[in-house]
Amino acid sequence: VRSPTRKSPVPEADCSPATLPPDGHAPATAPVLHVTMGAEGPSDDPRMARVDIYRLPEIDPSAVRGLILGGGVDQIFLARNKDLLTDFVTSGGRIAVMGHALTDFLPGLGVWRKLDYTGPKDLAITLGEPHPVWAGVEPVDLSTRKGVTGFYGRGYIDKIPDDALVTTRIGRHALPFDYVYPLGKGQVLAHGGNDLLGWKNDPNSSARLAVQLVDWLVQR
Repeated sequence: VRSPTRKSPVPEADCSPATLPPDGHAPATAPVLHVTMGAEGPSDDPRMARVDIYRLPEIDPSAVRGLILGGGVDQIFLARNKDLLTDFVTSGGRIAVMGHALTDFLPGLGVWRKLDYTGPKDLAITLGEPHPVWAGVEPVDLSTRKGVTGFYGRGYIDKIPDDALVTTRIGRHALPFDYVYPLGKGQVLAHGGNDLLGWKNDPNSSARLAVQLVDWLVQR
């Protein structure tokens, strides 16, 4: 009678929680982090990686040069972490804010206001003061996308800092839209519309925005 074959014991799965380094921070995976709601991992640009907003306090800020705060992220959470964001910028970092800023999560950040518009001229984009992110971009490519006006923005920014550089304006009255201002040793760029990264595949000059935004952010 053949004796039964003994099976090797199966090792138990390691169910212990992941631990952070002694300083409590996880290493950054790229010099620029695109802060999102849930999406994580590498991007098409090797200089940039996506990170979930709720992991932001865990990231070691010393290895990060720039942050892109996506337009759909939790601004209440950002406001609760205002000190973290402020310390990052005042220490020399750069932050690009996308979308409608409705909470006070960074000092000096303006307030998005809805624009009353009746036609394309009310949403037309014009370039303001020169800035490398918008270098070589034709305003007509921002004003109209796929034959529709208003993709770039449908509002304006109120209460911007006195020392802000207004890089684009909107509408008949050339109201401020995109702007950049210094904060301590760093800088904040604010765009009151859809994420600038979303223009990267457009078949015109607006495709420059995505690459040039990352170029600017890595120059800490």
